[in-house]
Parts: sequence; structure tokens; C-alpha cells
Amino acid sequence: MLRTAHARLRKLTMIMMIVLVLGTGSGAVGPWSVEASAEGAGKLVKSKVEQFADDFFHDPMIQEMMAGAVFVVVQGEDVVLKKGYGMANMEKGEPFDPDHTVFRVASVSKAITATAVMQLVEQGKLDLHEDMNTYLDFNIPNKTDTPLTMRNLLTNATGFAFGDTSDLVSFDMKQDIPLGQYMADHIPEVVYTPGEYYRYDNHGFNLQGYVVEHVSGVPFHDYVSSRIFEPLGMMDSDFLLTEQLTERLAAAYDVEGQPIPTYTMIPAVHPAGGMLSTGADMAKFMMAHLSSGKLGDTRILQEETAREMHKPQLYAHPDLPNMAYGFEFSQQQVYNGHTVVEKGGDVNGYHTGMWLLPEEEVGVFVSVNKDIEFRSELFGAFMDRFYPGEASTPAYEQPQQPALSAFEGIYGDLRNRMWTSRVRAVEDKLQVEDPFGVHILTRIDGNLFEDEHGVRAAFKLDDSMNVTAYYYDLKSDSWARKLPEPERYADVEQGHAYADYIYHLRQLDVIGDQNGDQRFRPEEQLTRGEFISWFIRWTGIALSTNPFVFTDIADSPYAREIQTAYEFGLIAGQPDGTYQPDRLLTRQEAAAIARRLSVLHLYAEAIEAQPDGETDAWALEGVRFVIEKQLYGPEVMKSEDGTVMYESKRPMLRQEAAALLSLFADNLL
Repeated sequence: MLRTAHARLRKLTMIMMIVLVLGTGSGAVGPWSVEASAEGAGKLVKSKVEQFADDFFHDPMIQEMMAGAVFVVVQGEDVVLKKGYGMANMEKGEPFDPDHTVFRVASVSKAITATAVMQLVEQGKLDLHEDMNTYLDFNIPNKTDTPLTMRNLLTNATGFAFGDTSDLVSFDMKQDIPLGQYMADHIPEVVYTPGEYYRYDNHGFNLQGYVVEHVSGVPFHDYVSSRIFEPLGMMDSDFLLTEQLTERLAAAYDVEGQPIPTYTMIPAVHPAGGMLSTGADMAKFMMAHLSSGKLGDTRILQEETAREMHKPQLYAHPDLPNMAYGFEFSQQQVYNGHTVVEKGGDVNGYHTGMWLLPEEEVGVFVSVNKDIEFRSELFGAFMDRFYPGEASTPAYEQPQQPALSAFEGIYGDLRNRMWTSRVRAVEDKLQVEDPFGVHILTRIDGNLFEDEHGVRAAFKLDDSMNVTAYYYDLKSDSWARKLPEPERYADVEQGHAYADYIYHLRQLDVIGDQNGDQRFRPEEQLTRGEFISWFIRWTGIALSTNPFVFTDIADSPYAREIQTAYEFGLIAGQPDGTYQPDRLLTRQEAAAIARRLSVLHLYAEAIEAQPDGETDAWALEGVRFVIEKQLYGPEVMKSEDGTVMYESKRPMLRQEAAALLSLFADNLL
């Protein structure tokens, strides 16, 4: 899930970062890798699981990366391993204790929220197929003819517009925004047919929590405590950061090992990601789900309900599922063919993974208190050690085999507007170009494909066998929608030098018809305000609703975008408190903004490119970045001595701004 302004922006390409670290092969790739064996057949041996965990967490590379971690493995109602590694608080020298140390489970909270929802379904108080507005005291606007249902929310198929506003934290510990107030102030809008597309959605799960609260008549955290935590004996779990839990909360650290101050969630009770727990408590939750909804003599779900929660509910192809009810199927290349449902979670300084193997009744859980990433490698190594064999999967017969040309097109990611996939048929395969690079997809069956590394991809087909979306298992947080051909501007012909950039942005709905004018005016100069509006719309982040910080933007049509850019650290104002939105944008100003975005979420190394001598000192790093990554069109020339003639102080033209934005994600890696 997404967090504070800077962390939320980094999350826009978090999947990209993970793949750079982990590679694309299946299983573990680090020095802690172990040879595959059949040790997991039948009952797990506690000593062997502990030896596996010790080898992994004591590896020098992992030791150097992490602060502390808890690792839990259960089978049936037996705790196979429950062990802490490293420090819960490095300053105080406190070790990570699986029974005592409290941590934030982040988006693993969603599995608990979904469990509460399904309890109300069992009680007859909720219908998974009923219009959501039936269960709310406000109305969710819907631009489609299909009602939004609880099933859509549980499967991350809401159809909500871009911009996830539910993922906020505050370092003001006195801030206490009630769930109901927050939801009423942040009503989403349905713009895509519910159930049609998969898109990871924090706001949808916060909405589920509010429905639980509204329908049951009990505050969400009280409902979960009385119906899930207390029956299972999870006495150290809560959705409220109480004084008792704060005293035992593991310190959080950023990627450089610097402490992150304690924070509260917005809203204070955050069903999508606000749960706090311990390793011991999470063992109990996993065991209840693996034992068909019960732990000992205590039942929290009916057996049929528990099974239904673990079944694939949303997919482009049944052999590559995306969602169960509140659980996911991500990075399936590390599953070794076994059925695994999972849930991961990320919040400032805390990163969690939970995997359930229902057929083996095995659950695996890990949580760390530093901004590092090795969860996929850990689980891949676990599977290679204990469950290496390929499990059989049912064959899926596609009624028709669409021609490869049917899959060609441009696909826009539904969660990250910057992410574009271009697909074309090359002989008997598909070539896909995206921010990861170029992949070659070989057809396995109908609309199911596999790349050169064994990573699968699938295309969604409608009832008429038309291709509507694309999913690639390396980017597991959403599908990409097949984009229609953009409408043409009267003054931008197909052969125009900047046509590809301009129409790319129009396909992504970053730029429109210019207030009814069917011209783009490519050679006109661009104002600072309009560029920021393009920039924020292109990122897909939600607009701020906070009071304006600049004194001269209230009457600007781009005021909300400017405020949002300020909060994300992308722009700064003038010494007199103004922003001057109507002033013409210079090329060095645009470059500086692009560089700030890159530093915030991915690309922070030094840049050596040498521009001409016209650039101001404050913009030099930005201009160097744009030159290094070639974020420009044919307007940029090189002199005989190799100096790049960027013309930093010249006003930026509209066509040049389109080139910068269009090229940014494609050229960043």
C-alpha cells in the first residue's frame, strides 16, 4: 500500500524496483539458495525448517540488509517454527521476539478485513452481489451501467478512477480521523465496469471496513477484535495503535537504516493496512484459515466459506489467477506449480509477506522492520527446499485460438498511468516492450503466454473474443487496459516529428481536446501551471484536497494539481509565497521537476552528462538527468565537441513537454 507523499510516489514504480533486485527467474537467486529436495512431502520437520531459516537470515548479505525480522511456519494447527532474527530496536539493542515484538502488517490487514466481510455474508447481513450503495450512508457515483458489489471490492475489480487516496500516514500522533468521516470525505467514482479489470485498490478495502462497521453497528476495530482476534487468542493484535502496543512496537528504519518516527494512519482505523500484530498472533490467523475456518474448538468461518476465500475469483486466464477473496496470487513463478494464496504488505519501515498452501495446510509468514526487499527470494527458497515438484494443473481449453495479431496494441496500466506496454506479433510469437525492457512471449494456450524466463502473461478476452486487457506476472498489482486509437488533432499529422509522443499521452488521457479545440498547438509555449497539470495527471496520483500553500493559484484551473505537486516535493514556490502558474515554463524548470520525480521513486545516482553552459546551477542536475536519459525530441542537437545543446533557459514548447513525459518511464531503467 502507499504511504506518505514521498513514499506514495516511490510506490508508483515499486514493482519495477523489486524486479531489478530479484531478477526474473523462479525460486531464490542469492547465496542462501538451497538445492531442491522432497523434504516437504507430508509433515514438515521442525529442525529442518529452522535450519533453513537460520541459513537464510544468518547469510551475511541478509544480515547486512536487515534490521530485524520474524519468521513463522505453521502446518495444520501445529507451529513448526516461530523465530525472531536481528533487532526490533537497534538503538536499544532489543531483539526481535516473535511473542512480544509488535509490528505493522500493512496490507496483510486486507485478509483480516475480508474475513470480517465474509462473516457478515454468513450471517445474511451482506450479499456479495448486491449494489454497494445498499450498505452505505452515502452514494458512490457510477458512470457505468453495472452496479459495484462487495465481490468487486474483495477481488480488486472496483473500476475506480485513478488516484488511491486511502494510503496515508501522519507523524502527528494526535491526529485521529474516524473511518466514517474519512470515507465520506473521499468518495470514489466508478469509471470502468466493475468486475472487468483487476487493479490493486487500497480504497476499496477501506470501504469494505466501513461497510462492516456500518452494517454491524459496531466500530470496525471492535468488530474485528470481538469476532476474530479474541476468539483466536490474538491478544496482541489491533487496528488501533494503543499505548500498550506502542511500547512494544518494533522501531522502523528506512533503506539507509535511519529511524522512521512513529506514525498514525489516516484514517486512524485503517482496514486496508493499519493492523498491528506479532508473529505468534499471525500464526493463529494462518492456522485458522488452513484448518477450514477454525482453530481448536473455535470457528471464525464456516468450512465452505474458508475454502471459497482461497479459490481463484478473478483472472484473465484460469491458470494465471490474480485474486481470491482478500488474498492474491502474485509472482507465481516461485510456486513450483503448487497452489498458493498470499498477501503482502508495505508501509513505511515495515514489510510483510504471508503465504498459504491450502493443499499442504502450510502457512509461511515474514515481517521485517526496515525498507528492504527479499520476501520473494525467501519464499522461493522455501518452496525450492520443501516443495520443489511441479504440481499438476488442470488443462484449460480455449474455445478459439485468436490470431496473434489480435493481441497487438498499446496497453495502459490501470494503476500506474506511466506504465505502457506495447505488443506486436513477430513471426509466431509476441514481442512486448515495457519499462522492464523487451520480452518475447510464446503462446502456451489460447490467451496464456510465457516469456523467455518462464514468467507467465495472459490477455483478457471478452465474450466476442476481443482482447481487452493484458497481465504480466512480474507486475502483479494490476492489469493493463488495451487502449483505443487516440483521436487525431487537426494540427498533428501522423508524420509529425512529435506525433508518437503526443498521441501516446492522448491515449493515456493525459491530454485531451484542449477545451473543445481539436488542435494541439504543438509549437506553442507552455505555462508552468499547465505542465504541472499534465505531469500530475500522467502519474495518476490523487489530487490533494488540502488548503493551497501558494497565494496566487486559487483562481488557476490547475490549482489542485499545483498543490499536489508541492506536497510531493516536485515544485517549490517563489520567496513571496507565489507560484506564478501563468508564467511560461522554461526547459530547465521542466527538467528539474522530472529529476525530482526520479529521485523520489527510483533513480538517484549521479549523472555525468554535460549540457551547454546556459543552465542555472539549481537546475544543472535536472538538465543532466534529462540529457542522460534522452528525455527529449528532435529539438536537441549535439555540437561537434559532444556538448548537448539543450537550450535550458528557452521556454518549453507543448510538443517538447509531450516528448519528455512520453519518454520518461520508457527510458528510466
